[in-house]
Amino acid sequence: MYPGVILAGGSARRLGGNGKAFVEITGIPLVQLAIKNFQKQVTNVAINSRDSKLFSNFNIPIIEDIMVEDGGAGPLAGISSAIKWAKTLKNPKTHVAIVPVDTPFLPHDLIQRMSLDLSIHNTDIIMASSNKNIYPVIGLWSLALDDDLDKCLHKGIRKIDAFSSLFNVSIVDWSFKDVDPFFNINRPEDIVLAEKYINS
Repeated sequence: MYPGVILAGGSARRLGGNGKAFVEITGIPLVQLAIKNFQKQVTNVAINSRDSKLFSNFNIPIIEDIMVEDGGAGPLAGISSAIKWAKTLKNPKTHVAIVPVDTPFLPHDLIQRMSLDLSIHNTDIIMASSNKNIYPVIGLWSLALDDDLDKCLHKGIRKIDAFSSLFNVSIVDWSFKDVDPFFNINRPEDIVLAEKYINS
């Protein structure tokens, strides 16, 4: 198992702008759903946010972005902060698991399957996909990428794909018929759809 970090920096402009982590699905904030789905799969769980005060009531570590920009530096900065946190843990692992806060249906075997893939291919980054659609913000990231991430961020690189293309990446795919396990909440209609899935 690996330590895990939930990226919770989204501002949710299309959802009222109060922070995506606190958008509710069936009355439960997305951040609580993320913690519930994720913490059983990792050794330690933390939240990455641009503002730690938003999560002062949570009894888990809150990691603020190392690089602060107006509007945020994006998920790549969150991943960089997650790696730095994971390196400070006692007996650090080789990788850290990353998931976004807005994905309420994470599969229960997410880290198990990614760990198996890592044991076979020993890649720098393992990304999740569903029916061949890749979700680059969901995966395992090597702690050895710390310095390279710093360099890219300071050069202005913000896209995960632009960074990951420089390294060895493997993809672990989930197939589905009804509910995409990596369905994410971006618009009000996504909330309606997610609640329909849960209540069906």
